Amino acid sequence: MSLDKITSSNVWMRLTNTEYDNLKPDELEVKFKSIYLEETGELFEGEVKIYHSSDSKNTANLESGYDGTSLLISEGGEEKLYVINQGSVDGADWRENIKGPFAGKSTKQAEATKVFVDDSKNHFGIEDDTEVVSFGHSLGNHNSTITGIVDDTFDEIYGVNGLQLPPLEVYDYDPTFFEAVNQHFGIKNPDDVTKIPSNKLAEFTKDYYKDSPVKIHQKISTDDPLFAVTEKAGLVTFGDVEMIDTNPEVDGIKNLVDDIPDDVIASFRDLAIDYSVADNNGGVNEVASQLLGVKLEYLEGIKGGMDVLQWYAFDHDEFDETIKSLKDNLPPLLEKVSVITQNADTIFGRLYEEGYITEDQKNIMIKEVANLEKDLSEAYAAIYENADINENLNELSLYGDYRLYKAFQKLKGSFTGSIENILNSGILESLESIKGSHSIEEMLNALTGGNKSYSGKDLIYTTTGAGGEPIEVNMSAALRLYREGALIFEDKMSAIAKLEKAVHEEIQLAFKEERKKVFDEIYHIESNPKGYAYSRGWMHRYPLYEVESLNVMDNVYPLERADLDEQVYEMKSSVDSGYKLIEDYRKAVEDLFAEEEKLSQMFDLVRGI
Repeated sequence: MSLDKITSSNVWMRLTNTEYDNLKPDELEVKFKSIYLEETGELFEGEVKIYHSSDSKNTANLESGYDGTSLLISEGGEEKLYVINQGSVDGADWRENIKGPFAGKSTKQAEATKVFVDDSKNHFGIEDDTEVVSFGHSLGNHNSTITGIVDDTFDEIYGVNGLQLPPLEVYDYDPTFFEAVNQHFGIKNPDDVTKIPSNKLAEFTKDYYKDSPVKIHQKISTDDPLFAVTEKAGLVTFGDVEMIDTNPEVDGIKNLVDDIPDDVIASFRDLAIDYSVADNNGGVNEVASQLLGVKLEYLEGIKGGMDVLQWYAFDHDEFDETIKSLKDNLPPLLEKVSVITQNADTIFGRLYEEGYITEDQKNIMIKEVANLEKDLSEAYAAIYENADINENLNELSLYGDYRLYKAFQKLKGSFTGSIENILNSGILESLESIKGSHSIEEMLNALTGGNKSYSGKDLIYTTTGAGGEPIEVNMSAALRLYREGALIFEDKMSAIAKLEKAVHEEIQLAFKEERKKVFDEIYHIESNPKGYAYSRGWMHRYPLYEVESLNVMDNVYPLERADLDEQVYEMKSSVDSGYKLIEDYRKAVEDLFAEEEKLSQMFDLVRGI
């Protein structure tokens, strides 16, 4: 059946990857049919209906940051509802990653997933027995898994490099699991659930949901950073899992992660996510502001101790806000940085050994992390010793202006300077390979052999040229060009046909009609000369004369300069040249890949999308 080919080929993964483009329904339908053709060599002739989460008021009201698309696809009497749950994209998603999977403090996106599926069923008017299939990557797979095993929202789940099931989040989401955990581990205060050893809670979770009817299929890269932290984070994996080495050039980041203490991983993860969210909002200054909890522009005018006194005296509220925020935010930040500093040789040494970063980048990271800790420690000490907050009276007392000035200088200059030095080292670019191993693109390339590969969202064919050099052709783009070009030229030919019809109807026929009117009037005059003479008043003016006959001297010239045949011919020739161009392009591509039997058929079929 055609629908089986959606999940038995790479169609589902490419469709999941396309979800990140947030296409309009008509664009997504074309994209789905294009992917189906490229992967199966067949034209999908069934019906596709699309509904996006942005159109679901119930989903939007949860304000979870959830993003998804449902496709009701039917063909040959078979119908299924496919739901694509988008993975982490923006700050809202990453905040959910922290609060939900890693901290167990939010279930909003899992709730939103179930609500959206229910709304999709209502929107399409389908029965509860219609099979519902989920596609998800990263956070999208996590959302599917939670509501799938707890609520039976899905019959089947297909995930790629997915975030696995977090027991702490399920504890907050599923009331029956909540009770079972409390009873099994003797929990009386829900906050004490975090005291259960993560491996014990993971084992209990795995056993508790082992009989869930949902069928889960996962493809996970051995180099995926999420997979690397799954065990240490106490996450649980369900379903049949196919592990794939997507980056054979490195041993895999899991080996590295296993060598680093859990508390270091937690600190590193929190800082990385804080950095990611803040950097998306405004670069280095925003990163510093978010981590410190203060607005750096407040510190711009501080050039000496007197500036501190003036700030304290004339902008007391602003000064209080800054000092209180620093007193609140510096200790936890300093604690995370200190943990990383103490293990910097291990962390960055292992990254260097595994080939993820250069030796220079390793040394820069070790140095700059140490500088960060030193600057943060000195700044906190200066603030703690020279500014006192009376919590009862909500008042701030200032003891030393110069040391505070130096503290502000360190926060404004040294802190942001260390971040800039890290960024300028190119380490983030070097670590892109880790991020790449989380991508769907790398997974697709690892699964695809022969002369096929993927770049971004497109399918690439590769052959060898006469000189032995590889020749790559973006087949997705080639088929798009052929289809869209053919559609353009079809529209042009249609417009030319309309022009020809207009010329015939509006000019030639109009001329014939007007000429007929003239000849009809001439006939009327010549056949009734006396009547015409009386109508013109001639007989009153010349009573002694009688009109016996009238002869109209007519000379109606033929229609001239209304023949557009030459212009129409030129327009048709231009379209024919365009057709020839895309047909020549098609032939060139087919000649390059003559061994691909389905390629010619794909070019024929793509015009039917």
